[in-house]
Amino acid sequence: MTKTVLVGSIIAIALLASCDDVPVHDVSKSFAVEVSQLGENEGAIELDFLWVVDNSASMCQEQYALSQSFDVFTEQLNTYLNVDIRLAVTTTDVPDHMGAFQNQPAETYPPACVEDKVWPCLGNEDCKKKFGAGWECKAYAANQMYNKNGSVNSTCIFKCGSDAECCEEFCFTDECAANESCLVDKCKDAPNADCTFDCRTPGQGDSGNGCVRPPATTECPANVPTVLSLANADLFNCIASVQPQQSYAANMEQGLKGAWMALDPDGPQKKQSSGFLRDNAYLVIVFVTDEDDCSIDDDFCSPNWDCETDDDCPPTTDCKLDKRFSQLQGKETRLCCGSVKKDYYNICSLLGEYKGKAHHDCVYDLSCKDCTSDADCDYGWYCKQGKKCRPDIFSLTNIATYQAPPGTPIFSLTPVAEYYSKFRSLKSDPAKVLVAAITGDGEPQKSDKKSLISEDCLADEKLAKCVEYAAVLEKDDVDCNSNLSDPECSSFLAAKLDCVRECYVASKGDSKNSTVARNTYICESNFGKADFGGRYVSLAQMFGPNGVVSNICSEDGIAPALQTIAELIIKRVTKICLPLPLKTGETIVVTKTLVADDGTEERIRLAEGELPEGDYKFEFPTQDCCFPDEKTNDCTGTLKAITFNEVLEPNAVVEVKYQAQLLAEEEESL
Repeated sequence: MTKTVLVGSIIAIALLASCDDVPVHDVSKSFAVEVSQLGENEGAIELDFLWVVDNSASMCQEQYALSQSFDVFTEQLNTYLNVDIRLAVTTTDVPDHMGAFQNQPAETYPPACVEDKVWPCLGNEDCKKKFGAGWECKAYAANQMYNKNGSVNSTCIFKCGSDAECCEEFCFTDECAANESCLVDKCKDAPNADCTFDCRTPGQGDSGNGCVRPPATTECPANVPTVLSLANADLFNCIASVQPQQSYAANMEQGLKGAWMALDPDGPQKKQSSGFLRDNAYLVIVFVTDEDDCSIDDDFCSPNWDCETDDDCPPTTDCKLDKRFSQLQGKETRLCCGSVKKDYYNICSLLGEYKGKAHHDCVYDLSCKDCTSDADCDYGWYCKQGKKCRPDIFSLTNIATYQAPPGTPIFSLTPVAEYYSKFRSLKSDPAKVLVAAITGDGEPQKSDKKSLISEDCLADEKLAKCVEYAAVLEKDDVDCNSNLSDPECSSFLAAKLDCVRECYVASKGDSKNSTVARNTYICESNFGKADFGGRYVSLAQMFGPNGVVSNICSEDGIAPALQTIAELIIKRVTKICLPLPLKTGETIVVTKTLVADDGTEERIRLAEGELPEGDYKFEFPTQDCCFPDEKTNDCTGTLKAITFNEVLEPNAVVEVKYQAQLLAEEEESL
């Protein structure tokens, strides 16, 4: 199929005749752009992809799904675009990898990667009844079965005795169902088939025996490049299958910091960055993770981590003298800065963003500003606790013994807005930076119980978003919970999603059930469960039309997410630059013509605006639409472009007209 693209410069493939039915000021101000022709006439679009893949032990199934679905992504791009791509992978493990590109394929997955299913069970019989023989319960006490948001702590694990048992249980059940002879026949060839499982420590009771799918890396060559191109993109599974780890460093996922370290022109990988980033290329950063980002700010000094030298602190962190804590302790105190202890594992959603030294000192009762009312305090601070300005406090669990009062967020994470600015700074034209997140998020399209909104959350007056959702739910005349696709339900859906997310955070920090509260998740599927990747969602939202979020818990795996990312790229690089500004009384008319196989044409008038009513919108400015003057090198043209809300068909012809007056008969013909 012809590769297609609309690019930044105007190409008048077909000039309209001066005797056109609709009068225009200048014939040069009407032009048609044929999509299929432009793909051949223009050079390849350069795309530099950085994939940030979570390498914690909970990511085995998701990594496998990513490697197996990647061809969906490349096929989608190649169908619509003529591209010149670079692909590199780094991890969320900052202390160990520091943003370095990875090219060592995983050879095996750790025991934590055994196949299991979330299910409320108190004993093996509960699992056997639900999933069949061989399934056993990893139970919790009855009063610890559920978290505040309704997520389940117990799981069922298939205790295998051989690789063949794993094959019969997991490889072909979708295809064979209950047909035992079908399973037996297919499993005979399992060692040489795509579906292979290992039974770890078979026959050794509860010491970890279970079925683990090996990474799809058996065909990887000995020396895999750290940066791939379109010619060897089939090796993506080799670099994306990074060895999952069960270490502290891997479990403190710092995806945003890892991405910046990989690309920072002045950072620890500056040589890598300079060799990877191309001046004219679009930069696409894709995060794939089932946990929230835990990028600790370099200026945050952990009050419960004292040190003597840098060797007492993790890599990438420093041991610094802290004057405030020295005053508090009555002696010289040095603290590890840029990290937090492993006590914070799995609770990054509770930490809060670092807000500067003054804020940091005040949070820990060191130097709060006196006040008589909230008006005396900075934005986001309130006059409280003995008439001192203090940051807002969300009443969650006391996650560190030094917190005063209990429940105060740690405020240790680098603000997402800083990473937004940093990533945009990598391009002279920030419009060429795109961000995608495949991460955990709420599933409001399900029932309240399945979307993990509990009655406990709805009744909690401290949860403002859930209070709002409860009010919307009470007034729901359309029955939106059953008709979420109804256009009238968009605000209902947004309110419900906000409540799902807030209920998750409250559950994560539930002091009443703190022993298991950290097990709280926001969604789960056949590919595993996931925490809310709130910071990744925030970053993608900051990028507006250049950002996209996909739920890693999709029942269809990661393929739909990859397709969504491909569509984002296609839409963002597909633009028509406008060469001249509009004159008074002038309008722009955009039409699309589709030619069917039988030669018949369908001409469609496109509407300006956002979806669902709009087909295209105007964007300003964009350097793609800058045409330098030969003498002054200043930009000429309008710097304005038309971009499309949906991916254009490969055979589409888009026509743009500057019109002073649109005749009624022409309006009807469109």
